[in-house]
Amino acid sequence: MPVPAWPGDEQLRRAIARHAVTLGCAVDPSDVLITSSCLEAISLCLRAVCEPGDVVALESPCYFGFLEILENLHLRALEIPTHPRTGISLDALQLAFDTQPVKAVLTVPTLSNPVGACMPLADRQRLARMVAERGVPLIEDVIYNGLAEQEERRRAVRSYDSSGLVMMCGSFSKTIAPGLRLGWLDAGRWRDKLERLKAATAGGQATFMERAMADLLTQTGNEASLRRLRSTIAARMDEARGLIAQHFPAGTRVTDPPGGFILWLELPKGLDSVLLYQACLAEGICIAPGTMFSATDRFRHCVRLGLGGLWDDAHRQGLRRVGQLACAMLAAKKGKALPLVA
Repeated sequence: MPVPAWPGDEQLRRAIARHAVTLGCAVDPSDVLITSSCLEAISLCLRAVCEPGDVVALESPCYFGFLEILENLHLRALEIPTHPRTGISLDALQLAFDTQPVKAVLTVPTLSNPVGACMPLADRQRLARMVAERGVPLIEDVIYNGLAEQEERRRAVRSYDSSGLVMMCGSFSKTIAPGLRLGWLDAGRWRDKLERLKAATAGGQATFMERAMADLLTQTGNEASLRRLRSTIAARMDEARGLIAQHFPAGTRVTDPPGGFILWLELPKGLDSVLLYQACLAEGICIAPGTMFSATDRFRHCVRLGLGGLWDDAHRQGLRRVGQLACAMLAAKKGKALPLVA
């Protein structure tokens, strides 16, 4: 049995440095650290730059895993308004810098989860300047960048960073290696501290897994596979949006992200996504109510749908059924009678 290596297998770190070129970044392989997942990479970065009680700015709505990490590390979340197309509001973030003791920013500029927003390149440049001027570390999650349909949308904020304040975290679990949940981070100026934190908590991963990942990354045809994946997912997303338009209540709004496999729905006001979640779960259908993606209650009328797994007639019928349940709940709220049976 190979002995786990830390900070990670050299072949894999070199392969990730080459991959970073597709994100517009020149990364030194010696600054790449291998982790057990992208979430572990983010957690390590937060531990490196924050102390319990510190304020971390992040998108709103944001991935619920980020909120769990902040809670576990006893950090305070400062939710910044986020546009479903262009991402986190930089004006609101600037106001937060001016009025709050922000110690770090955590963001997903490309295909943010759950709204699928993609920050324009000019905003990515501005964000890099903002954190440099304030001296605030930025933790950038690039896990979905490879799924963006347009090449320019895959460019990382890290590519505009000249201050060394941007740490980049990623994984290939959403693209070429769903079964190998290895993560990585570009540690930059915090490399030594991050290496110590990782060694003190979890150590390294199994070398054979890292070698397998390195082999996958260096195989020819990866870009062609990604193009096919993006095309397949795009067709699936279009179909799902059509089903939503047909079967969900009038007034339902749904995002149209430029890639990825996540849809964010705003249901008509008065529809409670938690009650809808419970009704769906009773029929063996899983959706994510909007309350999962904020520490507040402001997204209670919203739902996230993930379409990254299997997609067959059973899943299409499941999506139709979610719409039927939503329609019945809305009708009941208005005093009308619609059957809840399929």
